[in-house]
Amino acid sequence: MFSLRPIIRQISIGTISSLLGLALLAGPARLGAQTDTIIAEGFGMTRDAALSEAKRSAVEQGVGVILTSETSVKNFQVERDKILSKANGFVKTYEEISSSQGPDGLWTIRISAEITAILDELVKDQLALDLLLSWVRHPRFMIIMDEINIDDTGSSVAETEIGRIMGEKGFDIISATQTEALKQRNVNLADIQGDPVQAAGMAAEFGAEYIIMGNATAKAVTHPMLGTRLSGQANISAKVVRADNAQIMAQETFHGKSTHIDGTTAGVNALKQAAGKLADYLLAETVRRWSLEQSNSRVLTLKISGLTYQSRRQVLDFLNGGIEGVRSVDQRSFAAGVVTLAVEFTGSNEDLGMVLDGHDLGAFVLYIQGESSNGFDLVAQSK
Repeated sequence: MFSLRPIIRQISIGTISSLLGLALLAGPARLGAQTDTIIAEGFGMTRDAALSEAKRSAVEQGVGVILTSETSVKNFQVERDKILSKANGFVKTYEEISSSQGPDGLWTIRISAEITAILDELVKDQLALDLLLSWVRHPRFMIIMDEINIDDTGSSVAETEIGRIMGEKGFDIISATQTEALKQRNVNLADIQGDPVQAAGMAAEFGAEYIIMGNATAKAVTHPMLGTRLSGQANISAKVVRADNAQIMAQETFHGKSTHIDGTTAGVNALKQAAGKLADYLLAETVRRWSLEQSNSRVLTLKISGLTYQSRRQVLDFLNGGIEGVRSVDQRSFAAGVVTLAVEFTGSNEDLGMVLDGHDLGAFVLYIQGESSNGFDLVAQSK
């Protein structure tokens, strides 16, 4: 996995969306049609070590070719070591040209690797995801699972597995210590799971922009064909909820199966399998939603304090008629001088923030007090 430095402002939304659309939505589609091959050589004390080094060298050369040939990414600086650490996973197609072992025992292997195979893996699995995470400003996720493995009501296997998978993909996860502190309150997780508004409030309390909430259960049963082994069977359901507006981004149910001589272990393995399927689905669906938002409009939440009923109307008129890229403005609530608005906007947070912050509306000026990946907190300050 590799990450990208902050996005260069000159890159347009259209360029970013085109890259994401190809990489994330079109599946195996290639960014380029080149079919050149890379000749690389590796050395090692064992044959396997030499082959791994040859693949690493091929990836290093291939990355250079990709970054210089693709204008859409030429302004990014890649942390190469993170790419090279997964070289074996990137080289899918290669031919061994020669191999030999010297009198000192050192192996030398020469390979021919296909550039397009490396390109597909880099863009699909790494570049597009890192680009998208940077664009949405690396939102934080909180994971809370109501989980039972056989008789263990305090199980956290699925919760840990989902967090591990997301972390490896570069997602920011709220620490397990914080989520454990929540569980110690004896909160009825079942009630909260059925109420996205409560779930969103919980996420916001812990500083997360999204919360993954669900339940997981595993049981171990005997089967005549398994002999002394037990069949672990797990079910897991979860949803991703936005903290600022309680919108459900994705939800699904998956199952897992595993066998083992120990029932608890069978349950653990089944839970891991089901959690892996669920994590892959929730991530793919969330990424899909984000990528569509970058190429189209998205809904940002504005919470503006310090308003009267009349000045609230003035803000609505300004947003509806004074900002390029605003497609619609809907008032969600108005209480105690605070109005909450859902603004459908085409552009980045920064584009909207630059217009809002310090804007003079006559009797008062708008100032941004806080920002998340999904919107802004503002105050209307009287002159």
